[in-house]
Amino acid sequence: MRILPRYHTHAKRHPHSLINRIVGAHELSLYGQRVRVMVVESCFQASREVHERYDLKGSWVGRGGKMLKSRGDVLKDLDVRSRFLLAEEDARRISRHLREDAAFLKANNLIDYSLLVGVTKTRYEIEGAAQRRDTAVVGSGPGDGAASAPFHRLDSGGLAAAYVEGAELYSMGIIDILQDFNLRKRAEYLIKRFVCCQGKGVSVHPAGEYGDRFVRNVVEALIEPVRLGAEPRVIRGYTPAGSPLGMFDLKQSERRVALGRNRTRAAPVVPHPQLPQPFGAERSGVWAPPRTSPRLPAAQPWPPTA
Repeated sequence: MRILPRYHTHAKRHPHSLINRIVGAHELSLYGQRVRVMVVESCFQASREVHERYDLKGSWVGRGGKMLKSRGDVLKDLDVRSRFLLAEEDARRISRHLREDAAFLKANNLIDYSLLVGVTKTRYEIEGAAQRRDTAVVGSGPGDGAASAPFHRLDSGGLAAAYVEGAELYSMGIIDILQDFNLRKRAEYLIKRFVCCQGKGVSVHPAGEYGDRFVRNVVEALIEPVRLGAEPRVIRGYTPAGSPLGMFDLKQSERRVALGRNRTRAAPVVPHPQLPQPFGAERSGVWAPPRTSPRLPAAQPWPPTA
């Protein structure tokens, strides 16, 4: 509840904030226990059907690869296949508001929030796709005046598509803003990052790093307009050739390599006990093969004689 006064100030100062509006805070007493309930505004309009839902945090460990079984399933970061198709001016305004919201959440030591995006799809028919050329003769044998090209190559060497399908409406908002980076989250971060060796891709991070990663991997990679002539952005040491989308237009296996999910650590070189070590190797800890070949035992005849 300590965040409510600052949240109210932020909402008044930034009326176009994407943080879900808090419309009520209640405390109930049920069977001798106190239950706190907070009512927030929905990101989606009830009058529009949402075909895809994405929960985006900017992390990548355990954040993708889920098969979409029903329309109610929520996809995550590594399931995104392309940038959001927004008008350039709209994309700039949304990016600016998201950066302001991320700065507010960082200043209040808040983590675990995500951008919930609902995609409403539509279908557009292509005019003239169903019409066939009058010169095409289907089912005629050779010598019956059939067209020179077969049926499946009539339209510029192929078959014309009847319709195109894609996103028509994006509904979005920042949700789950009430988790601060407390002692429990700090312990979770240390265990997952350094004990379990899951790397920087774990969801839990200090508030500053969490907000910077959210801006970098969600706002910049998916929403912000790409400047013409901009160099491809390096994602974790991997630059896709000619691609401004970073990790989001790679295949899933390539994205995991780019983001460090399949990173393997090289085993340290262990000196062979029977080979001489160079001078100073004990102090430097670096082992190198000797310049002279070790003396090997004489070859024995095979099969050995009794």
